[in-house]
Amino acid sequence: MKKRICASISVAFLLSACGSQNLLPLEEKSTDLSDKNHEIKLENQQLKNENAKKQKQVDALKKDSENTKQAKSNQKKADYLEFSSQYYASVTDAINAYQQIDSKVLENKKEDKVLDQLDQIIEDHESAMESYQDATEDETIVKKDKSIKAQDKEIKKLQKEINSALTKIQKGYKAKDKTEIQKGRQSLSNINVKTTNAEQDKEE
Repeated sequence: MKKRICASISVAFLLSACGSQNLLPLEEKSTDLSDKNHEIKLENQQLKNENAKKQKQVDALKKDSENTKQAKSNQKKADYLEFSSQYYASVTDAINAYQQIDSKVLENKKEDKVLDQLDQIIEDHESAMESYQDATEDETIVKKDKSIKAQDKEIKKLQKEINSALTKIQKGYKAKDKTEIQKGRQSLSNINVKTTNAEQDKEE
């Protein structure tokens, strides 16, 4: 009986000793895991902070890109307005040039000098039309911007009206046809140059 009691005490003591020895490593492991978990949380927060910084940079780049696109669009608009301004200047020159010989045309004497002057006015206007067409035909802003598109349409209409009026005067003078001359002069006087919002924006 004493042997059994001693044996039981020995086993209990051994188990107790073993339990105490194993408990320390478990506590160390738990502390280690807690530390690692804390480190992971810190790393995760750092990643979040870094991602937030990156997102700000991306947003800034997007804004810069939008600003760049707007700047490019504004430049294209400015380029177009320069081309249209040059054409309007040529229209003014053509009308002024005709006014200088209008009295001679009304005399209807079919003078070579007057015919040459009429030919030159028409040729200069056609050259201005071609220059405008060459400068704007590949400009995407003419198709995309509503105000520019409207002005382009108005200019092309103006080109036809001026060309038609001058051609009538020229033909009438060559044929000594006063009626045709008067039709051309009336068409020329009825021409109305409209200023679009795009041109107004440029002036502002």
